Amino acid sequence: MIRGFFYYLWLILYWFYIERTGEMTPGAGRRAVTLLLACLLLGAALAGAAVSGRLVGWLGFAAVTLLFLLYDCFFDRAAFRHRMLPVLAPGVGICLLALLEERAAWPGGRMLFLVNGPLLFGFFALSAAQRGYLSLRSAASVGMAYLLLSALLWQLLFSGHVSAGVQTQQGLALLITALQFLLLFLMESTLFAYKKGFEFRTERFQKEVLEHQYAEIKAIYMNMRGWRHDYHNHIQVLKAYLAAGSIEEVNDYLNRLEQDLDRVDTYVKSGNPMIDAILNSKLTLAAEKQVAVNCKAQAPETLAVEDVDLCVILGNLLDNALEACEAILPKERFLRVYLAVLGSQFYLSIQNSSREDLSEGERSYITNKRGNHGYGMRRVKAAVDKYDGFLNLANEPGVFAAEVTLPLARG
Repeated sequence: MIRGFFYYLWLILYWFYIERTGEMTPGAGRRAVTLLLACLLLGAALAGAAVSGRLVGWLGFAAVTLLFLLYDCFFDRAAFRHRMLPVLAPGVGICLLALLEERAAWPGGRMLFLVNGPLLFGFFALSAAQRGYLSLRSAASVGMAYLLLSALLWQLLFSGHVSAGVQTQQGLALLITALQFLLLFLMESTLFAYKKGFEFRTERFQKEVLEHQYAEIKAIYMNMRGWRHDYHNHIQVLKAYLAAGSIEEVNDYLNRLEQDLDRVDTYVKSGNPMIDAILNSKLTLAAEKQVAVNCKAQAPETLAVEDVDLCVILGNLLDNALEACEAILPKERFLRVYLAVLGSQFYLSIQNSSREDLSEGERSYITNKRGNHGYGMRRVKAAVDKYDGFLNLANEPGVFAAEVTLPLARG
């Protein structure tokens, strides 16, 4: 009886894993029919085993695995070639563990408990990796902690009753199983809440960054539009001065126009519209803050990096550089920006002046400020990691440097 309980428990867990990790489209009726058919296949194997006296529950799981594989093939929106292995792996694992448990034939459900721990660990690791909670390596690390906690439960609740009766051992095995599932549910819920919170903070932060960039670019655009709108009037004024022979007034007027035009001039024409928009808006701010700028930028028209991520990386690094420049005297402020294509990589270097007496936290690249500044640098790192890029931060007395390499094409 206890074997059947565990087997059906594993079946439900297998079903739950497929539904949670895939993009399933069937209605409630088809879901119910598929799950009922899976239970019947497993039940037939267990009933046949009871009649023949042979333990062949693993054959029932083999049939269930094929059924779930077909179910995913027909009703999962994701490509089957990407889903086949994640769906097949748990079923094969259950078959092997069930076969091991049946051949061992340990009394009292002890082997069922020992099999249950690795099985739940495997489901957790696969589910966390498939749903994007954790990388497979991180999921394996958390899963190992889960196994250690399971082993602790075994030591505390089961090891002292090895010589107890079968009923007692079975009751303890069920109790430990319930605790294992509760622990699994708590870890899953915690990761789900963390991922949702991270996605919300990321979305809010990206929105703020884009709004900030949009405001800067819009200000430059409106300034250019206003100058073009007044261009005809400027020509008429100059003609009037020339007609009156007022050459000195013409020179003064041209000087004022030149100063006004400098405010709308584009500093950079890299070849990439998004990079030009970000750089020109930030370098305009640098000029207003009396920062000496040296910028060389060449970029392909299109990059593998999405515009939002490019805005996060380049915008935040430049914002931090300008903020560091504001902390020192105007005559000591400088900003050097270099962007280029190096082989199959897009290379970005930003150097800026900074205070020489950095705090211990700043030497470790940990901001003492709270809010979007510190979060922004973490988002830069996350955006670079998203494209398997490289971020290097370094500081010397009076100089801070950031280097980023990103692939030109996504693999």
